[in-house]
Amino acid sequence: MPPERARSITLKSIGTLAKIPGGPSIIEWMGHMEPPSQLSKTMGPVTFPTPVGLGAGLDTECIAIQALSKFGFGFLELGPVSKEPIVSHGTVQRDITAMNIHYSGHLVNNGIYSLLRRLTGSAGIKIPIGVRLACQPETSLREATEELQELIGKLEHICSFFTIDTRANLGQPEWSHTAWKEHFSCLRSQTDLPLLLAIPPSLSETEALPILTSAKEAGLNGLVVAGGIIQEDSSCANTFVYTTGRSSHKQAVKFVSWTREQWPDALIIGSGGVLEPQDALTFLAAGADFVQLHSGLVYSGPGLPKRINEAILQTQPATNPPQEKRPAFLFPSWVWGILLGLGMMIGGALALLVAATTVVLPYDERFLGMSANQLAFLNAQILSFMSHDRVSLAGTMISIGILYSQLAYHGLRKELHWTRTILLVSGAVGFSSIFLFIGYGYFDYLHAILALVLFPMFLLALRTPAKVHLTRLPPQLHNDRDWRMALWGQLLFVIIGFGLTGAGIIISIIGVTGVFVPSDLVFLCVSADTLQSYNERLIPVIAHDRAGFGGALVSNGLAVLLISLWGIRRGEAWIWWTLFLAGIPGFVSGIGIHFTVGYVDFIHLLPAYVAVLIFLIALVLLKPYLCRTIE
Repeated sequence: MPPERARSITLKSIGTLAKIPGGPSIIEWMGHMEPPSQLSKTMGPVTFPTPVGLGAGLDTECIAIQALSKFGFGFLELGPVSKEPIVSHGTVQRDITAMNIHYSGHLVNNGIYSLLRRLTGSAGIKIPIGVRLACQPETSLREATEELQELIGKLEHICSFFTIDTRANLGQPEWSHTAWKEHFSCLRSQTDLPLLLAIPPSLSETEALPILTSAKEAGLNGLVVAGGIIQEDSSCANTFVYTTGRSSHKQAVKFVSWTREQWPDALIIGSGGVLEPQDALTFLAAGADFVQLHSGLVYSGPGLPKRINEAILQTQPATNPPQEKRPAFLFPSWVWGILLGLGMMIGGALALLVAATTVVLPYDERFLGMSANQLAFLNAQILSFMSHDRVSLAGTMISIGILYSQLAYHGLRKELHWTRTILLVSGAVGFSSIFLFIGYGYFDYLHAILALVLFPMFLLALRTPAKVHLTRLPPQLHNDRDWRMALWGQLLFVIIGFGLTGAGIIISIIGVTGVFVPSDLVFLCVSADTLQSYNERLIPVIAHDRAGFGGALVSNGLAVLLISLWGIRRGEAWIWWTLFLAGIPGFVSGIGIHFTVGYVDFIHLLPAYVAVLIFLIALVLLKPYLCRTIE
């Protein structure tokens, strides 16, 4: 697929998601990418949540800026934009092997009026927005100055800062040191907002020094080292392309270092070939105050800003935000979380014991008005069928208990905010599922007692706020083999989480509506109407079991999904063990009971078989990244 087409489809997809109700929250929720408060930086009157931004040129039409603002960036640089559209007669080319992007039309844009329309329809962006200003190629000094002044006037009420693209006028005889200074001075007098020079790193020191000196003397705030390096286009003689990516990184870093020497108090934004966190740290070490991403977002994915934020945070002295301290109620919150998990495991073990032996409890028999032997006399398979539902529920409860205990010990104990959020979301869904079967007139005493005992523990586990973003681990700096394997492992666990959640929702819906699927009735060798004729209270009991299992599965699935989305970090071995240990009771009970009772319909069990296969592959892929000892 041509790069322009691929970019358009990607940006339109995430842009559309951001525009639907709740879309921005979904994007933020999926990635959990909001930067830690410790990373905020100030430039004049503007505060940036993080020194990591998105550079101009990636979304020139501003299709997805609302979505991109949720990716963990501290600012967005839009553009380049000129007064009138600049049409490209070239192409964008990707060099995947070298991880480069080649632009033959470096100032292509749809003009100021198109940008204004897009910005008007992009409400809700909470991070600073800058715009890279450009003029038509080969314009005179006066025309260029007037055009950029007009652009500033139209955009000043929307933007937090401006950058001035110099590429259209580089190398022209008219643009001497004096001309550049006059140009910058006029623009400086036009606005009080921060004004930065945007200059490509491929300029020689002799070419760059007059422009830097002019910008400094005119009172500009600093510069953006961006735009790529100039290379000759091998496909067309006497034409040049701007290349950004791995090939431009070394030269861009060198240019940043040289610029810092020439202009010590300048605000410098480094850009070019930031493909992994180490590249960003290299820019900062060379003297940059901020970094911008471009090709890295294409080749390393939308998680790169978050990874860079984590790397920057991990290299800073440990300073956790102040916590709201509340007096412990008998035990700290994390202990209550562990007790909640242990309670779930004990409850699950008791449910498993009953389901594997008597199947029904005395209050079940009282509600039905029939003993277990009488049920078996009516239908030889009915107790086995009820056992298969109840064993599956028990295994899910044990799995949830393992997840909660691990989240409490490794997360709440260290006041990690994302672990508290997972406990809140999963637990709220799990406890709410009790309302799914209230309308059937059947009261499950064991379920009610367990809920009454565990719910206060759930509330006490959430009593203390948690605002710590990360544990202190050596930062993940490189896109190495372990990281690439872990991406696939993470994806597979996300699929499992979505699958469990979806399966739980479907089972819950079946439980409160038709109760049975066709393979159930084949196993029972009876129709639903016949079961109803046996005992009109029998189906409500089965429906209760199904609804309870479905609700527990949703709770379990959400916990697995959110752990997979938010918790995969190098060296977090407890995440691997949590997913591994939680999967064992769920899969063993869910699949094993089917073989025990003889309910082995292949189509019915196919999703479980697929889930087990994905589970095992995901564990193998994640183990080196999560469990390998970090030197």
